[in-house]
Amino acid sequence: MELRQLEYFCAVSSLKNFTKAANFLHVSQPSVTKAIQSLEAELSLTLFDRSQKHIFLTEAGKVFLLHAKKILQDVQAAQLSMERFQSQSGGVIRFGVPPMVESYLFPDFFMKFQAANPNIVLDLQECSDSAEVNEKLDDNALDFGIVFLNVDEHPKNSLKLLDDEFYLCLPPNHKFARAEKISFGSLKGEKFILQPPGTVQNFVTMQLSADAGFAPEILLSTSQLKTIKKLVSSNAAVALLPHFAITMAETFKAVPITPPINFTVALAWNRFKELSPLGTHFLSFVDSLFHRS
Repeated sequence: MELRQLEYFCAVSSLKNFTKAANFLHVSQPSVTKAIQSLEAELSLTLFDRSQKHIFLTEAGKVFLLHAKKILQDVQAAQLSMERFQSQSGGVIRFGVPPMVESYLFPDFFMKFQAANPNIVLDLQECSDSAEVNEKLDDNALDFGIVFLNVDEHPKNSLKLLDDEFYLCLPPNHKFARAEKISFGSLKGEKFILQPPGTVQNFVTMQLSADAGFAPEILLSTSQLKTIKKLVSSNAAVALLPHFAITMAETFKAVPITPPINFTVALAWNRFKELSPLGTHFLSFVDSLFHRS
């Protein structure tokens, strides 16, 4: 059994026509027919019902199609995985980031990395939260990803990039806008803008509200930071945001929470696999960029 036969079989299954499959594959129609006949002979099964105008998969063919697709997907995954072992002069690094990181930390890092490593491609994938990043790392769908950790967390498969804390973002004319610090309990009755469930911002807001003895009134749940900031500036609601996501040009007030809500931004990778030479090079670059003496 050859991969070429499986590719031809999947193409014919999808297009339900040998000639169309041959055109799609840029090969001759007799080549496709011969490959399928050889496959059927090897399996001692009929995979296609050719008795009508259009061909159809037999019951055996339907089951075999599941196996054929999985084999081809595994081959593709193996090829991508092996790219990890290319030399540091070139290759692809699949990199996952939550929304806030993509908007505020990633662009500067990306430009510096590309300038120093023009032959390495960063395949950026936006993830909804740290949990999704970790899941994709464990499934080998990502090589590296940015995650948010508690300050006392130090997983072996992570590199701390920076420590940060959440600030409360308030409309400029809010009664607490001139406060030096704000206790979360004083926010009872305020309307909140949250990021989707599973994000660190959502978790922290809900946890602080529960600790303070109230349920937050949620105006909107969105992952779009521009929307969050615009609504806060427009006096619609308040929101928690990391300090790194707040710039000097904001049109709202940002006030620290007391006691402070600290967290760590870290680079993470697969817990179960050794880093390739390309991965080691990438990790070394990130380490030097964020921890220059």
